[in-house]
Amino acid sequence: MSETSDPADTGGVLKANNLGAQITPGLDVMSIDGQKLGQVKELGDGEFLVDRPMARDVWIPFSAVVSTAEHGGAFRRGPTQDRQVVLFVSYDDVYNQGWRHP
Repeated sequence: MSETSDPADTGGVLKANNLGAQITPGLDVMSIDGQKLGQVKELGDGEFLVDRPMARDVWIPFSAVVSTAEHGGAFRRGPTQDRQVVLFVSYDDVYNQGWRHP
């Protein structure tokens, strides 16, 4: 008898094969130290393009994502939630990763 795991149960860690559904164009991309890097511009095979204002755009692999955190405020009719992509690197270390540029 083999055990199967529920693909929806990520245990708090994102699985790479689920990221395509969680990362969508327009989401903010944040560094691990809380600084905004830019916004998701496009999805590729195993990576996504980040539109960086006043800096070169960069393709970031899904493996660099720590989470797709939710943030937002509450209004009378209930909470509103926006998602953001959080990376494992600090803002200053983005260019040291060797990620490709378009």
